[in-house]
Amino acid sequence: MSELFSGEFLFRNAILGGLGVVLLCSLVGVYLVLRRLVLIGVALPQASAAGVAAVFWLTGHGHGAGGQTHAVALAGSLVATFGALALLVLGQRRGRSPAEWGVGALYAVSSAATILFVAINPKGDIEMASLLRGELLTIADADLHLLAVALVAVAALFFLFRRDLLLTSFDPEFARTLGRDPVRWDLLLHGLIGGVIALGVMTAGPLVVFGFLVLPALAALRSAPGLVSAFAISAALAAVSFLGGFWLSYRADLPAGPVCVAVAAAAWAAIALAMRLAARRTRRTAALLLVAAAALLVPGCASRWQAAEARTQAPLPRGTLPESLATREIAVLPFANATGQALRVPQGLLGEAKRAVGAAGDDPGVTVPQLLAQRAGAELARRGFATAPPERVDALLGGSGTAGEASAPADPKAAAQRALQAGIQDPVLMGVLRRFTVTQSGLLLVRLELAIVEPRSEEVVWTGSAARPVPIPSALTWQEILLDAGPAIFAEAFGSGR
Repeated sequence: MSELFSGEFLFRNAILGGLGVVLLCSLVGVYLVLRRLVLIGVALPQASAAGVAAVFWLTGHGHGAGGQTHAVALAGSLVATFGALALLVLGQRRGRSPAEWGVGALYAVSSAATILFVAINPKGDIEMASLLRGELLTIADADLHLLAVALVAVAALFFLFRRDLLLTSFDPEFARTLGRDPVRWDLLLHGLIGGVIALGVMTAGPLVVFGFLVLPALAALRSAPGLVSAFAISAALAAVSFLGGFWLSYRADLPAGPVCVAVAAAAWAAIALAMRLAARRTRRTAALLLVAAAALLVPGCASRWQAAEARTQAPLPRGTLPESLATREIAVLPFANATGQALRVPQGLLGEAKRAVGAAGDDPGVTVPQLLAQRAGAELARRGFATAPPERVDALLGGSGTAGEASAPADPKAAAQRALQAGIQDPVLMGVLRRFTVTQSGLLLVRLELAIVEPRSEEVVWTGSAARPVPIPSALTWQEILLDAGPAIFAEAFGSGR
């Protein structure tokens, strides 16, 4: 997570925005659980989603139509949420029927309305459906800024008026004797709840909002020694559950929202079980259960990564590569970068901090073309070709891989001349990266041109290229993109399957 603060970190907005949503929900959720308003936490996110779907239908736009449409949809979410909240509060104050009846009716009507509005919307059906499922990867910069303001505002209001909110929530009669109007503070609390739900649904979807409204608060109130610590524990559990769930979702290629909620549910279940065992003074049993669970999970994870590593190193057919090169050693030259972008790979929090203050000097760090060149050598080895050690090639070229990249050959003649100047007599593999772009839909658009050249005769003995889009739905960093897409890129370039 040290690369989270780098400008080149992919899906950075999704992590920061989702973290802001779950932190807001975890703070509000403690009040919802304490005041036994959990059912309202079920119905209001669905009402908010119905408001978003209604606005998209009325305006004829989809979620990706632009900032103006997004702002209108947010307004629809706010109107629907506060409207439903007003109906529920008024119904509880004036009605004779139990409050659960109105909440159940609101949830049923909102769910049906959401589905119908999405079904009849001529535009944005797929994007709207992904939004309602809790698709965190669509968070824009404007959403991120709005979430930051909302998080600061909610935290400040809770801190400034914490005593009044708690007093009027749990002892309204005593609050009246002290001159505090419970109705006024209830309005503030319900306003905070409605605003957080409306903003969260528009950003992360109703499932994520409801899950993090309830689950971290339940776990915190089950284990916290006091109310102040309950807020802290709820926020910490929400943050850890979201970050862990997000990591699991892209590793397993699953939707981020449901996985994060599942991790929060697992944390709540684990804390509830641990507290129950502790109450029975069987902490030794709890420790044994945790050790047993770890013993079951760790071998499974290890075998999964070992299987992935075995697939990466498995031998492959030679494809279109000449058989005559099988008895010779191929030197992989630095790949030329013709994309017009730096494609620099972030080097962690310490390295980026040094670069920010100018301590890194002119060192460009590790780049995507350098990693592609390293991957090319590994893919040649998988196809039975001997390759010169990268350290020796760098030494002959007179610099490191990144330094050599600055003068990387962009055509076969230049590659041959560069090899002869460095004293390399064996065939050399050169590459020119002309495109390397990641789309919002999880595709890598790449164009890589390769050639194997004889240095002495300047003869091109083989050429290949990769220009097919590569799906990378679970990759978040440049290293992970190259790890996932590397085999497919060179399978197309070398003319052989995985």
